[in-house]
Amino acid sequence: MLKEFLKDNYKILVVIFFILILVLVLLFVNMNKKSKIPEVIPVEYNYFSMYSNDDKVGVIDKKGNLIIDAKYFDIYIPNPSKDVFVCFETDDEYVILNSKGEELFKDFEGVEVMETLESNLDFEKTFLKFKKNGKYGLIDYNGKEIVSAQYDNVQSLKNRPGEILVKKDSKYGVLDSLGNLKIKLEYDSIVGDEYCTEKYGYGQTGYIVMKKTKSGNMYGYLDYTGEQYLKTEFESITRVFKYDDDNIYLIAMSNGKKGVYKNKEEIIEKKYQNITFADNSDLFVVKRNSKYGIYNMNGKLILDTKYTNYSLAEKYISVTTTDDKKELYDVNGNKLSSLDYVTIQPSGNTDCYIAIDEDGYYSIISKTDKYEDNYTYISFAFDNYFIFKNEEGYYGLLNIYSGIVIEPEYTFMLVVDGKRAIEAEKLDGTVDIYSKDIEKVLTINNAVLEKINEDYTVIYSNSEMAYINKDGKKVENVEVFDNNKLYAYSQNSKWGFKNKQGNVVVEAKYDFVTEIDTYGFAGILKDGKWGVIDETGKVIVEPSYEIDNYYLPKFVGKYLLDFKDNYFCLELE
Repeated sequence: MLKEFLKDNYKILVVIFFILILVLVLLFVNMNKKSKIPEVIPVEYNYFSMYSNDDKVGVIDKKGNLIIDAKYFDIYIPNPSKDVFVCFETDDEYVILNSKGEELFKDFEGVEVMETLESNLDFEKTFLKFKKNGKYGLIDYNGKEIVSAQYDNVQSLKNRPGEILVKKDSKYGVLDSLGNLKIKLEYDSIVGDEYCTEKYGYGQTGYIVMKKTKSGNMYGYLDYTGEQYLKTEFESITRVFKYDDDNIYLIAMSNGKKGVYKNKEEIIEKKYQNITFADNSDLFVVKRNSKYGIYNMNGKLILDTKYTNYSLAEKYISVTTTDDKKELYDVNGNKLSSLDYVTIQPSGNTDCYIAIDEDGYYSIISKTDKYEDNYTYISFAFDNYFIFKNEEGYYGLLNIYSGIVIEPEYTFMLVVDGKRAIEAEKLDGTVDIYSKDIEKVLTINNAVLEKINEDYTVIYSNSEMAYINKDGKKVENVEVFDNNKLYAYSQNSKWGFKNKQGNVVVEAKYDFVTEIDTYGFAGILKDGKWGVIDETGKVIVEPSYEIDNYYLPKFVGKYLLDFKDNYFCLELE
C-alpha cells in the first residue's frame, strides 16, 4: 500500500518537500535576520581640513601633504575616508573638488552634504543629495545615482547613520543604506529611539513613528529591521535602554496612563501616572496617586504601589512607608531590615550599597557587614575596593573584607578611566598609580593620564612617560604600539627613538618626545619648542613650534592635529 501511495503521489510529495525546505529556509533567514547587524567600524581619516595662519582653509592627506591650497573660507570633508571636499568660497557659495582639484558631480544640480546631528558638523557618510525639477534624489560619493530625484525632501535620519528620511506628498518614510525603501511613506514623523551600543553603534536603534489623527498625534514603534511592534495608537512611546538583553522594552501611554511592553506583549498594565526604569537594578518604578511601587523586567510586581519614596542600589530597594519609616528589601521583594539612613546608592559591587545618614556621613552596607567611620564620601572602585574620604579631607582605599589598604593621605583619588587601577594625588602634585592588586607601580610628579584604548593608558609629565594595561600593571611601549617602527626611549634625562630590536635610530638628545602616532609622526621637544619626526627617524620640522597644550601634541606631517567635533589640522609658525 505504501509503495503504491508513494508511486501515485510522487510528484505531489516532491512539491510538498520543496515547499517545506523553502519554509524552513525562510524561517532560518528570519531568525537570523536580527543577528546580522554590522559592527561599528571607526571612520578612517585619510584627509583633514587644514587651517592656515591667515584663517584660510585647505586640505591635507594623512601623510601631511597639502592637496588643496589653503585659500577657502571653509571646507567640509563629509567623509574623511573619501576624496570629496566641499570648498566654500563664501558663506553660501561652494564648489566640490577631489584631491586633484577637479570639480565633482557636474552632471547633477544642487549637490549638498547632509548633517547627521543637530549640534555639530557630523555628516552623512554614505550619500549626498542632489536636486532636479524641484525634487531631491541621492548619489554616492563616486557620483553614481542611487535614488532618482522624486522626493520633496531628503535628510539624514538622526541616530540611524546611513539611512535617509524621505518626504513625499507630506508623508515620511526611510531609505536603507542601499537606497531601498525600508519604511513606507505613511507617517507624519519618524525618529530613531537613540538606542546605541559600543559594538553596533546605532545599528539596533528602532523607530518611533507618528500619525496625525482626529484624536491627536498617535505613536507606534518599529524595530531596527522595520518590523512593527506597536501600532500607531499610543500618546507617547519611549524605549528603555537595556543593553544586556535582546528584548525591546517600551514605555507606552494611552488615555494619560503608562504601561510597559516587552517586545509586542504588555507586561505592565497601563494604569500608572509615570514609569521609570532603573538600569542599575533592572527594575521598573511605577507611580500612582503619588505612591511608588516596583516591578521586575518580566512584569512581576515586587512591591505594591504604597510607598512615599524609594531609593535603588543594585540588589537593594529602600522605601519609605506612609508613616515615614524606612525599610530595606531585596530585588525579589524580601524584607531585609529597617533603615536609619536617609538614602542608599548603588555601589557597583552588587553585594553592597552605599548609605548616607541624616548627618551626611557615608557607610558601606551588605547583608552581613557594615563599614561606617564618619566618611564624608565613598565611591566604588572595582572588585571589593572602595574609595573613601575622611573628615580631614583626605582620600584612601578600603577593601570591604580586609579594611583600609591605602591610607588616607591623598588630596584626590579616582579609578583610572576604563582600567582596574587607582590614580592618587598628593598635595605636592605627586601622583601614585596602583594596580588592581593595590601594588604601587608608578610615581610621577604632575602627571597627566590619557586613555590610549580599552587596553592601555599613558601617564606622563613634561619629562616622564609610562604605560599601564587594563589591570594597572606597568608595560613597555613596544607592547602598547606593537605595529610601530620606532619607540621612544630615555637615557640620561634625554629622549630619542629605538627600533623594535632595541637599536638606536635617533639618539637621545631631546628634552622629551611623543610616540609615533597613527599617521607615522611624533613630536620632539627641545628648549621648550616642538618639532616633528617621521617613522623613519627623519626630522620633518626642527623644534621651533611654541605650543600651549595640556596634552602631548599630535602631528600630521608639519601640521598640529586637533579635535573639535571632528579632527582637523592647524598650520603652525
